[in-house]
Amino acid sequence: MKMRKFLWSMVVMLAGAGTLTSCLSDNDDDNTDRTYPVLVSNGAYVICGGNMSNNIDGSLTYYDYTTKTASQKAFQAANGRGLGLTANDALVYGTKMYIVVDGEHSVEVVNAKTLKSIKRISMTDLMGADKGVHPRHITCANGMIYVSTYGASKSTYGADWSVTTEGNGYVAAIDTLNFGLKDTYEVGSFPEGLAAYGSRLYVCNSDYSACTKASISIIDLEQKKVVDTYTNENIVNPTKIGVAGSGLYVLDMGNYNDKPSAMWNINGYGNCVKLFNASFVTFYDRFIYAVNAPWGAEKHDYLQYDITTGSTAHFTQDGVFSPNAIAVDANGHVFVASYRKNEDTGYANYSGNGYVAEYDLTGAKVGEFDCGVGPNAIVFNTSIVNMKY
Repeated sequence: MKMRKFLWSMVVMLAGAGTLTSCLSDNDDDNTDRTYPVLVSNGAYVICGGNMSNNIDGSLTYYDYTTKTASQKAFQAANGRGLGLTANDALVYGTKMYIVVDGEHSVEVVNAKTLKSIKRISMTDLMGADKGVHPRHITCANGMIYVSTYGASKSTYGADWSVTTEGNGYVAAIDTLNFGLKDTYEVGSFPEGLAAYGSRLYVCNSDYSACTKASISIIDLEQKKVVDTYTNENIVNPTKIGVAGSGLYVLDMGNYNDKPSAMWNINGYGNCVKLFNASFVTFYDRFIYAVNAPWGAEKHDYLQYDITTGSTAHFTQDGVFSPNAIAVDANGHVFVASYRKNEDTGYANYSGNGYVAEYDLTGAKVGEFDCGVGPNAIVFNTSIVNMKY
């Protein structure tokens, strides 16, 4: 069913970091130093998925901005054990970091500074074996984390490799204080990325590679139910979503054949407009940063899209070998993770360590560091500092 018309707030809420400012007093003493709090990034956590085919566990690399050093297998060093197979996503919320580990059907909760494990949430224990399998992505709001799971979603392949799907996935609402399950929502087939805005939660139902029943589930968190489902023939494989004043911004991975991956804007009247081709995106302030790296392409595009003006520019002309993730820190620096080149085959080395390139506000490359196998998500170690003005 088409999504009904709804109103969008003009306040931009995107997954990213911004500057916090204090109110000015009318009677401030001009001779007194005045300060305002600013969110800054001090380091980057790189979530590396590993390689399931070669039984390589996922890992976490920590890059310290002060020392300019990258610590491999930082979670393992802090806890004496690995993350397990297919670490897929992560989120820093308050003092904790939550790492989604698909192959272990779990969410690892750690102290965001020390990386010491606080709890390993078994999603199958929490939700049941039929609902908690294959957790995929995570977001947060109002003291809760929300985790999508494949659940009962299943694929069947024909002799010609055509795909059909059946069953639906789920979203778990988990309390961040006691890690208990508060609510479970049944959504669509093979849910991936999700985003919270106000009292609504938006979930990308990718339908995997079948491309026949992709949709976006809209959950009302106050009513505690799915209140609508959006479908559009242009969006066949949605995997990531952001919310802004002009609507939803959806990354559609296409059909891996004749429909390339692209970023789409669904505005308040249900109109669906293609913005640009993209393989990986991240949201920061009023911008969408994207890498367009189609399979086999010799040249990749590194884009910055301004939501307020609708303009698109290249944030750098530099690049990496085989991009697999992008993120922007609180300082406005862009980080792009990549596989390294396999010198024997000339293609990406999916079983070897990857690397991350860092670009400053001008688009200049200012650093590069090694990370683990299969880097697929980047989050940041932040703090608030008082700046004088």
